[in-house]
Amino acid sequence: MAIQFSGKKILEKISSVFGDEKSVLGLDIGTASIKVVQLREEKERAVLETYGELSTGAYQSSEEGRAVALQEDQVAEMIRDLLRESEAAARTAYVAMPLRYSFVTYIELPNMPLSELQSAVPFEARKYIPLPLNAVNLEWWPVRISEEERREHEGKIPILLAASQKNMADHYKRAVTKAGLSMKGSEIEVFSGTRSVISQFRTPVMVIDIGASTAKITIVDFGSIRSAYSIEGGSQGLTVTLSRALGVDFERAEEMKKESGIIDRPETAEMRKTILPFVDHILNESDRFRAYYRRKTRRSVDKVILLGGGAKLPGLVEYATEHFGVEVILGNPFRILEYPSFMQPIINKIAPSFGVAAGLALRALKHGGS
Repeated sequence: MAIQFSGKKILEKISSVFGDEKSVLGLDIGTASIKVVQLREEKERAVLETYGELSTGAYQSSEEGRAVALQEDQVAEMIRDLLRESEAAARTAYVAMPLRYSFVTYIELPNMPLSELQSAVPFEARKYIPLPLNAVNLEWWPVRISEEERREHEGKIPILLAASQKNMADHYKRAVTKAGLSMKGSEIEVFSGTRSVISQFRTPVMVIDIGASTAKITIVDFGSIRSAYSIEGGSQGLTVTLSRALGVDFERAEEMKKESGIIDRPETAEMRKTILPFVDHILNESDRFRAYYRRKTRRSVDKVILLGGGAKLPGLVEYATEHFGVEVILGNPFRILEYPSFMQPIINKIAPSFGVAAGLALRALKHGGS
């Protein structure tokens, strides 16, 4: 077992006075690590109580950073270990559903009363969701659009559909229950990630969440997700390619990647040349997505936010800024949370990795842990 990061009971006084029942958990079960964030609402502010991350590789005798498929009992064991190591005491959790097992799409329906939409949306959803509706958890809601779009699509109601596979939700619920937690809800990971880093921008923002095995690309406009999709290829692919090209083992390649990334300097030119095709693949796919949204809505993305462990690749922000020609920043889900100032250095280091877990905990607070 290897605890990656942990903020252990950083606000002991609050925990002892109010008790654990007022705290909530956001649980992000990824392929390379599991992350948890524990929050409490205090005077209408979200207070960070603790957080932690565990590598999944150690539970299958593999290296840190390696994406692995864990069995249900192994997931439960990891969650128990993570809660113990981070000293997270809350027992109510929201859990993220992977985008690769989910569907997020935008549709339009004729203008009609809400009562009619209740039956019209599921009927229309059958055309877009490649699974029977009884096999998914379906959510939908109207989204805000620009005045120009509204004029072009007069008489239509824009609807966002979000569906996640029930069998995955059941799998996570069994694992979470075995770990001693109450899973009060779940949502598709891109909604959690964007919640933690998006303010009320009036122009489109693209969020690129680079995980170990996939990258999730999301467009947010008027504060609502408009479209999202997942592409194969993440930070693990960079490490594997680097390992083969330079003749080093996976662990050493992971260290080299984290140390130098794609920073342009003579001594790491070969490594940069090896990694850039993977980075370019993600950025090019994101650019095509951005161009499609611009053609569809006539609105241009003028800001990009990077999330996930892969977002911390040294030199990526600068390279992506040059590629997109717009502002690119690292997402910091902790910026809207209360925590002691002495934690700022470590928060700056780990923040992009915790976007989903923090967003889940924020949703749990909003719903009172239910």
